[in-house]
Amino acid sequence: RIHSSKRNTIERTFGVWKMKWQILLKMPNYSISTQKMIIAATMTLHNYVRLHDKEDLHFLRCERDPDYVPTIPERYKKYVIPPNASDVSTPAESGPNMDLFRHELATAIALSW
Repeated sequence: RIHSSKRNTIERTFGVWKMKWQILLKMPNYSISTQKMIIAATMTLHNYVRLHDKEDLHFLRCERDPDYVPTIPERYKKYVIPPNASDVSTPAESGPNMDLFRHELATAIALSW
């Protein structure tokens, strides 16, 4: 239950983040280093807005509706990563090892409460 609750919160956060910074929906063909900087910059801006703009439209909508998860606009659907895609940029691809890692992480988070 705790894992599910955290997952919903994280999905909502990423949804709002992507809707606010739409460059993340269709990342230009930059080097990995530049893409990492774009992600870090948008995270920083996202957190700044969250802390300092109490009237932000995207965050207010999430606060009013605890079940709200932003959806990707139709024009960006072609850029959505398929659910069966794996990340071959790391040695731990999506498979049993990653499932074990997620389970251990979820357990650690739950026990830290």
